[in-house]
Amino acid sequence: MRLLAFTVAASLCIAGSGVAAILMSVTEEMKELVDPASNTVFALAGEVDPVNGPGAKVSQERWERVLLATQVLKNAASNLNGPQKQSGAIWIKSAADFARLADEAEKAAGKEDAAAFAKAASDLGDTCTSCHNRHKRQK
Repeated sequence: MRLLAFTVAASLCIAGSGVAAILMSVTEEMKELVDPASNTVFALAGEVDPVNGPGAKVSQERWERVLLATQVLKNAASNLNGPQKQSGAIWIKSAADFARLADEAEKAAGKEDAAAFAKAASDLGDTCTSCHNRHKRQK
């Protein structure tokens, strides 16, 4: 039942990403869509990363949940360019890196390839950190 609720929510996020690009600021989009999806991705990546020892047995349901989360991230990445977003070469490169790595994570999750998924998620986390250090206002 929880997978169904997550699937419906993720599907709505994916379907509504075009609307989100128009209606949400970067901050809102990150908080509402990217943060929950990235938490799902990074949690599984830490569990299956071969560096952390023998991989955990991951259920089909969990891989499906992570797959949906990577799709939310891919859509959010595609929304990072536009009139309401920031401009400049560094911003555009960061958004492109985000999209590429979310795509790599999606492909690895679709194949249930733990090592490739862990690497893509780690690289994605590094890209997020780099972009946040440059663009996110610190409170």
